Amino acid sequence: MKLLFLGFAVTLSLASSGVLAQTQMIPFVHEKISVLPSGKRVAVSFRERPCKSGECREADAGVWGMDGGIPRFVTEVFLVSIDGSEFIIPRKFYQDLTNAYQLNIFEQNARVIIELKGGEAAGAYTARFKLGGMCGFEREVCGEVCKEIWERTAWYNSFAYEADPRCESGIQ
Repeated sequence: MKLLFLGFAVTLSLASSGVLAQTQMIPFVHEKISVLPSGKRVAVSFRERPCKSGECREADAGVWGMDGGIPRFVTEVFLVSIDGSEFIIPRKFYQDLTNAYQLNIFEQNARVIIELKGGEAAGAYTARFKLGGMCGFEREVCGEVCKEIWERTAWYNSFAYEADPRCESGIQ
C-alpha cells in the first residue's frame, strides 16, 4: 500500500509540474528561411517580448489575441526578406497582433502568404499577410478557422512604384 501511495504521489507531482510548465507562457519566436515551391527564398524574423512594467494597458478592442485583459506579450520584430530583398511591413500592421503561437509561409496564386495564428478561445485569430511582389500587401484577420474575414487592410508601397514599373497597378 505504501509503495502504491508513493507511486501515486510521484505521478501527481510530475503531472502538476507539467501543468505548471504549460501555464508559464514564453514569447513566440520564429526565425526561419523557407524555400517555396516556386524557388523563392523567404526569410522571416518574428519575435514577441513580454510587456514591460506599465507598457501594456488593458485591451478591450484594437488588439488581436485578447478577449479583454492585459496582453502578456507584444510583437517586437516582424522582418521579411524575399530572395534577399527586404519586404517592408510597417509596424502599425503587426503591433496589434499579440500572443502568437504559429507562423506559416506558403504561396497562393504566385503570392507569398505569411499566416500568423495567435490568441486562444474567444481571442483566437489568424492574420494573413498576402505579399504582392515588392509593391505592397493585404492583411486579413479572421478567427482561428477562417470562415469570415473580420478585417481587411491593403497597403501599397508608393516608394516601390518609382523603382518597379510593374507596381503601377498596385498589388500584383
